[in-house]
Amino acid sequence: MRLTTLFAALALAATLTAETIELDSAAGAMSNMEASFTHRFTAKGFKNSQVESGSVVFGSLPKMRWSYTSPEKKVFVFDGSQSWFYVPADNQVTLGRVSDAQKGELPFLLLGDPAARAKHFIVKQTSKSGAIVTTLQPRSASALVRNVVVTISPSTHLISRIEYSDREGNRTSFDFSGYHRRAASAATFRFDPPAGTQIVHAD
Repeated sequence: MRLTTLFAALALAATLTAETIELDSAAGAMSNMEASFTHRFTAKGFKNSQVESGSVVFGSLPKMRWSYTSPEKKVFVFDGSQSWFYVPADNQVTLGRVSDAQKGELPFLLLGDPAARAKHFIVKQTSKSGAIVTTLQPRSASALVRNVVVTISPSTHLISRIEYSDREGNRTSFDFSGYHRRAASAATFRFDPPAGTQIVHAD
């Protein structure tokens, strides 16, 4: 999976306006929590999805650590500016940094920056089947992420599902469950490659 695709798969946003207060609450509630996730990717023109699963730890957002366990082990760590993407089977870790321009296309990384989110997205909130559903539409027609939909439980203020499409027509979703408090240190959001691991720098 390309780093740009992985970043985009993590698409999520919030604003501080009254209209999107539930998404604000969700962004805060996720901090210092761990959850199980199921990640589905459906390529344009295909009905069957690629399904992966694992667990994720959220720190002071946007710090996060994704540990995939099925069908292949891999780890994605983001400390707020630098990322590590480690695939044990390849004995390789890819290092990357996210510029401010890239953050404008990757709303998940804009948590804590409401002015930037308001600049790049139109945010709307509705209620559906007892859940709060927030949709985000990019203001730019050339944006990487399209049609972001975030489903939140109003009783816990936690996100249960994120789904989106990209400009190529591929569809991605993340379903979250089993949230619990996780005391995470700064080391949780760093990655020390095992000895002998090949280190690659992302373009």
